[in-house]
Amino acid sequence: MLDKTTKLFLTTVAAIATINTIETPQIPNTANSWLTIQTEAQAKRSGGRSGGGSFSRGSSGSRSSSGRSRGSSGSRSRSRSYHNSPSYNNNSRDYSRSGTYYRSGSSYNNGGQWFSILLLLIFFGVPGIVIFLVISQVLKSRLGHNNEGNYSRAYHRERDNNIVTISQLQIALLASATDVQSGLTELSLRVDTSTEEGLRELLQESILILLRNSEYWTHHIHSSEKIHIDKAESKFNSLSLEERSKLSSETLSNISGNIRQQTVTSPDDASAMYIVVSLLVATAHDKPLFEDIRTPDDLKVALNSLGAMPSDYLFKFELIWSPQSENDSLTYDEFITEYTNMVELV
Repeated sequence: MLDKTTKLFLTTVAAIATINTIETPQIPNTANSWLTIQTEAQAKRSGGRSGGGSFSRGSSGSRSSSGRSRGSSGSRSRSRSYHNSPSYNNNSRDYSRSGTYYRSGSSYNNGGQWFSILLLLIFFGVPGIVIFLVISQVLKSRLGHNNEGNYSRAYHRERDNNIVTISQLQIALLASATDVQSGLTELSLRVDTSTEEGLRELLQESILILLRNSEYWTHHIHSSEKIHIDKAESKFNSLSLEERSKLSSETLSNISGNIRQQTVTSPDDASAMYIVVSLLVATAHDKPLFEDIRTPDDLKVALNSLGAMPSDYLFKFELIWSPQSENDSLTYDEFITEYTNMVELV
């Protein structure tokens, strides 16, 4: 019969053998997994940025065509020329500027004029007709000049006051719209964003790139707010920083003519789905630029209105897109995490 010590020894051996037969699950290397995810996210969230402009005015409060100057503080006074002609429609004129329309027409229609000439011919003869025609032309000239003057005053009053409208328009596109990324990259490297002409070209050409790829639009978000010019710089910078914070790095930037570029290589990902383009614009308008946007057609109208604004209305413009390279795009999780407020187009 086994003593107690032997029994205890045999029991211990049996227990050890049983434990060794049990497979213990391996704990994954969470540090390596986290590093892989972070590397992918950084590659996917790289972005491009270009733009320029200034809110500074000259001492007279108006922006002339004499050129831009730099003060000792580094601020720039914007200078603009005014070459905006109205569009004409038959005998009346429609003046369209920044959503406000001014209409002027002739005070005399053709029928009334010929009837008056006939009466004058009967009662006063040829001298009366000559006097009538002279008076008619003087009245027409004065009326036309007054209407032109009213339009000009309203236009300059909106442009040169202390109200600025800051607008933001963001569009999400399917990842297959790689022409958008390559087009914006080429555009940002080509234009001189330190000049007003280059800044306007950047705005118009980026809008054209988006319009030419409208079949890839999926989501959007927009905002437009009028603000006093003293607070405009702070508001604009705040919106810009908010968008830039969504990027891990700016692999391409062209701000006021200063170009910086990094080489980014990242593998293609089957789960990649989206590209996001942001337009941030500060203009001289006195009221918000956008109404309710729900459909692709609404979005096209908003983009066209931005591209068609008078050149001297543009204070600042900034273009941000993510990812910057056509080899990258955002995954669905990255998209809903960083762009939670975007609304699907209907």
